[in-house]
Amino acid sequence: MSKLKYNIYLNNSAKTFSERGFEAILSIVLMLGSLCLLFLFPVAGIALMAFSYGFLCVGTKSYLLGIANNQILPIETVFSKFKICVKAFCLKVATMLISFLWTIVFIIPGIVTALNYSMASFVMADENLTALECMAKSKKLVYGHRGEICVLYLAYAFVILVVMCICAGIGCAMRYYMNLNYWIPIVSMSLLALFFIIVFIIPYFELMFAHIYIILKQEQEQNKPAKTQKRAYTKKAEKTA
Repeated sequence: MSKLKYNIYLNNSAKTFSERGFEAILSIVLMLGSLCLLFLFPVAGIALMAFSYGFLCVGTKSYLLGIANNQILPIETVFSKFKICVKAFCLKVATMLISFLWTIVFIIPGIVTALNYSMASFVMADENLTALECMAKSKKLVYGHRGEICVLYLAYAFVILVVMCICAGIGCAMRYYMNLNYWIPIVSMSLLALFFIIVFIIPYFELMFAHIYIILKQEQEQNKPAKTQKRAYTKKAEKTA
C-alpha cells in the first residue's frame, strides 16, 4: 500500500478551503452551536449534548465530504443523520471507550486504537453500515497510514496550542502594559483564541481529514482488483497442484 502524499491532500484542502471555506466554517459553527444550546437545557442538558454529538458529528462529516467531493449540499445535511442517532451514538461510545481502555493498559496501544477508528465517523457518513462495521472498515482504511495520520493530528493539536499561547502572551502583555483588571485580558484573549480555533483551525483540519478519507477509500478500491486477482491465481495454483 503506497504512502499518502502530504502535498496532494494539503494542496487539495487549501484549495477547497479557499473556495468553500465559509461552508465548512458554517457547518462546524452550526454543530458546536447546537451542542451548546442543548447544554443549556436544565437537568438533561449534558445527556442531550452527549447523545446528540454522535449524529451531529456524522452529519457534519457528511457535509464536509460533500464539499471535498465538490458537491452542493444543503446546510441541513448537518442534522440529516438524526435518523441514525442511536447508531451514531453507539459508534462514538464504542470508539471512545475502547480507546480509553487501551490507553489505561498502555498509552501507545491506546493511540494506535484511536487512530484505527479515526475514520469511523466518515465511514458512517458515507455508507449505511453498523457501528461495528464502520469501526472495522476504518481500521482497514488507515492500515499502513497510521503514522501519517498521527502526524496530522499532532499538527492539529500543535496549531491549537500555538494559537492559545499567542493569545495568552497578548493577554499577559495587556495586563502588564495597560494595567487592566486580570479578568479583562483573560476573557478577551480566551474569546479571541476560541474564535480562531472554531472559525479557522477546526474547519480546515476537518476538511483535510475528509480529503484523506476520500484518498484512502479510492486507494482501497484500486487495490481490490489486485487482491481478487491474487486470490484467483492462488486458488488456480492449488487446483493445479
